[in-house]
Amino acid sequence: MTSLPDVIRTGRSVVVLLLMRTVLLFAGTGIVLPFVDWSYNRALLWANVTVVIVDVITLLVLSRLLARQDRRLRDLLAPSWLGTAWGLLAFIILQIGFSASTFIGILVAYQGDPPASEVLHGVPMWMGWWALLVMPVTIALAEEGLYRGYAAEALESRFHKAAALVVIAFFFALQHAALTPLSPRAQLARFITTFLGGLLLGGMRWRCRRGLWPLVVAHWGLDVLGLGLPILLASQAS
Repeated sequence: MTSLPDVIRTGRSVVVLLLMRTVLLFAGTGIVLPFVDWSYNRALLWANVTVVIVDVITLLVLSRLLARQDRRLRDLLAPSWLGTAWGLLAFIILQIGFSASTFIGILVAYQGDPPASEVLHGVPMWMGWWALLVMPVTIALAEEGLYRGYAAEALESRFHKAAALVVIAFFFALQHAALTPLSPRAQLARFITTFLGGLLLGGMRWRCRRGLWPLVVAHWGLDVLGLGLPILLASQAS
């Protein structure tokens, strides 16, 4: 039987790990601010670059933690060609679910159409290609490895899996505050969207028998379509 101190220790260590990513994302935006005339929206544009640095740090930390268990990051992610094929199917499900989550988030926060984004102005061409080819890959690997991989395993070993699902979805949504304009409505819409998206991804993990890799592929596809392509198109229009 798991002792209470072990439960508390596990919960605390996982929360610290999840908060680490959120803090690093805010730090990345803060570092950029002096170079963009203290414009938060302009700093968010450059978050497309700093997020990749945070992803690399996240993967390095995960590698160190897994090494203590005599495991590798590859063991956690379990890449395979069959998993890739299942991931393409999972992408369709995730895209439909995330579209519904976005609609709910906007409806609750704005009760109608949101204002036009002021972030994607003056996007350099190289950043457009970076956002399409690099960012979705690192985000999918880091976020699935952290949230649906290491953190989910750790919490489910000590807590009920439904409680672990909600906690992970909460911190998954919280990290997106660092990637969102400071408007309270924008923050609320993004939190609701990504919280529901986190619940969906966690539920898909329960059903997926091919390991974590299908979720990595599905997450990659979602970010290519929802982040990479819009930023690339904005760079061509700038």
